[in-house]
Amino acid sequence: MKIRTLIKILLLIAGALCVLSTAFQWPMIELYAKPTTVPLFFMLYWFQVKKIDGLFLVILFLCFLGDIFLLIDFQSSFMFVLLSYTICYLILFYYLYKNFKPIDYGVTDIIYLIVFFVAWTFIVYEIYDVTEKEMGDIRPYGVGYIIILYLLLIGAVFQYANVRSSKSLWFLIAVLNFVISDSCFALNKFYIPSIEFEIINSIYQLLAVFFLVQFKISSPTPLKLKDIQG
Repeated sequence: MKIRTLIKILLLIAGALCVLSTAFQWPMIELYAKPTTVPLFFMLYWFQVKKIDGLFLVILFLCFLGDIFLLIDFQSSFMFVLLSYTICYLILFYYLYKNFKPIDYGVTDIIYLIVFFVAWTFIVYEIYDVTEKEMGDIRPYGVGYIIILYLLLIGAVFQYANVRSSKSLWFLIAVLNFVISDSCFALNKFYIPSIEFEIINSIYQLLAVFFLVQFKISSPTPLKLKDIQG
């Protein structure tokens, strides 16, 4: 059996245990299963690249720290979770900058981007509106976190519309999964506690890191539709 295949099997097992432990409220299983996922994602990345990106390792480490702080219940642990993922998302802006290409939008692209921008702004406002009262003292940090994630998804969508490479697609999907995961976490913590929100958060948090790995190992070759037709 190939090492990469073994890693993928272990990831499926660990991921399934994380989701099941959330669904059935088995904290002890989650305590042991969840910390294994990011190291396994690192191994999956390690065995598929020739050169390790040190900055990407920092992102994985921050995701790992976020998981640990969520599992360990101590005073101000949630602030450390916010800090870990805030730094993680800020680093992701570097990859947007690094992979920037000269803007080349068609009319259809612009229409779609306007629709997306309006819809995404409305969604973010609604999430903020139903959660901000329960944030209490951490509201300024929560607002900053929301703004960072809001801008990150806009940047990812605009970049994919401009480049349409497999790399930009995986990056967009990864950020979108982070958005879904964090939105469900916020709604569960600051709006309506729900096991459904917890399960969705657990699933999409794992998928987000998986797609980040796919982003790092994928091709940067542009795949604009007009280039294919030409």
